[in-house]
Amino acid sequence: MAQSSTHVFLFSLISIAAFAAVSEGWWGSYTHIYIKNGLDKGTLLTVHCKSKDDDLGVHVLKYDEEFKFQFKPNFWPTTLFFCGFTWDSKLHNFDIYDQHRDEYTCQPDCKWSITRDHPCRFNIETKKYDVCSHIYH
Repeated sequence: MAQSSTHVFLFSLISIAAFAAVSEGWWGSYTHIYIKNGLDKGTLLTVHCKSKDDDLGVHVLKYDEEFKFQFKPNFWPTTLFFCGFTWDSKLHNFDIYDQHRDEYTCQPDCKWSITRDHPCRFNIETKKYDVCSHIYH
């Protein structure tokens, strides 16, 4: 009977700790996404971002303006936000946040500059948007 009481106590303790972790955000802190118009001066950038559950609407950015949003990535690493970028009447698509790709490099901020050739992520070390290995699809 003492062993049963110990198991119940341990289960209760683990359950309380797990609930506290979720409710306090121990593994669910906010991620902030910044999208900057890095096109030419005078070129407007239309941004429309979505996830499976959220449509963030359409935003028109002048040169050097930013659009920002935030979210809590889910416990299972499947959070995905994808965006359509339009300029000069052409649509370009890009996964602005893919939890598998960005979980560790975008904590807590993920800053992107949208250029004609590719999206470029802000590099904390160089203080420039020079991580440009991604492509539009």
